[in-house]
Amino acid sequence: MKQKILTLTLAILVLSSISIQSVLAADAPIVITPPWPIKQNTPATFQINVTKPTYKPHILLVMTEACYNGLANVKITFARGSIQLTQANFSKLEGNPPPKIPSANIRDVQYVRSSLADHLGLPGASPVYWAMANITNLVTGGVLTTKPEDFTVTLNSAAPRMLVYAIGKASATDAKFNRWVPPTNAGFVVPELGPILLALASFCAFALYSFKTKKVHRLR
Repeated sequence: MKQKILTLTLAILVLSSISIQSVLAADAPIVITPPWPIKQNTPATFQINVTKPTYKPHILLVMTEACYNGLANVKITFARGSIQLTQANFSKLEGNPPPKIPSANIRDVQYVRSSLADHLGLPGASPVYWAMANITNLVTGGVLTTKPEDFTVTLNSAAPRMLVYAIGKASATDAKFNRWVPPTNAGFVVPELGPILLALASFCAFALYSFKTKKVHRLR
């Protein structure tokens, strides 16, 4: 009986995954991997590709206020070249009702500030900073295709924590951006994980030592 339930559960999960992927393919065919919430150290290496050819691609970056305050620059590098952004390229997004980006003048479907803050590990009312960078000249042929392209994001900040999105157009002549990365599938750049993992290892070693010490005392 348990085996049947497990098989049925797995089947439901597989069908749900296929359904979600189908929706994303129809409505938001730009894919960045690895996606949030997988953490990438800086410099972070990602891949970008699409389910359908996408024109006028732009990278959209969203960071915490602390990351912005400690920001020197962000460098986005493809095989064909790179582009660099500084504090002057970023704008503050705050207020209620939760504002959205990019402007409705250039995009019908937008990212909501409160959701972006949540993905960055902040309370929903927190301000965030954002910027867009045109990568048309950096991708092969100026068009995103089904063939993945590698790119690197180097975030030079005293407190690195940033989401990496991408938007584009179904046609080079479209007036507004109509292709995007889903809100929960951004790339995610955070501080160097080494010190964090080292601290965790020390804590685990201490916990193990304490456990063994208690066990010896009990045996006595």
